[in-house]
Amino acid sequence: MSSELNQLLCAILSAFLVYLLASFFSELIYKADEKKKIKLSYFIEKPEQDDLSNKSKETAETPEITEVVLNQLLEKADLKSGEGFVNKNCASCHDFNMPIKNKIGPSLATIFNRKIGQLENYKYSKTLFNMNKEWNILNLYYFLEKPKEWAKGTKMSYRGITDSSKLLNTIKFLKENSLKNED
Repeated sequence: MSSELNQLLCAILSAFLVYLLASFFSELIYKADEKKKIKLSYFIEKPEQDDLSNKSKETAETPEITEVVLNQLLEKADLKSGEGFVNKNCASCHDFNMPIKNKIGPSLATIFNRKIGQLENYKYSKTLFNMNKEWNILNLYYFLEKPKEWAKGTKMSYRGITDSSKLLNTIKFLKENSLKNED
């Protein structure tokens, strides 16, 4: 065979090899997992009447969150887990020790039963500054669960604590830490 024909065949095979390699690597990079496929349409079932009555019974059995209920739940909460959660998720923005030092967020060393938005030397959002409430167990619960919903306009960017056990552990730590720091 002539060298020109060899070069032509080599070029065709090289192009085919580049094509195969490119398709292989693009599949590795861009292929979605089979589990993560997006469904393009949804079927919404109409719930049976019995299902609706069962759901209303379930919600009726769930206790409303009150200070009494929270105090009962806090008795079972884990103080050490709360401290660990706070150190991992809150300590970068808040200080928990005396003397009071503000960081990006206000000091939480004495937060329990303190007036909301009234710690000296910290500039609060208008929402928190204008609240006429105290940081009790109930207000801490609702704020830490969904800060942006409970205090619309808050400067706190944290999305909230969705795990109820972590939330209760955190509140227990904040309460115990505040009481310790007030002594």
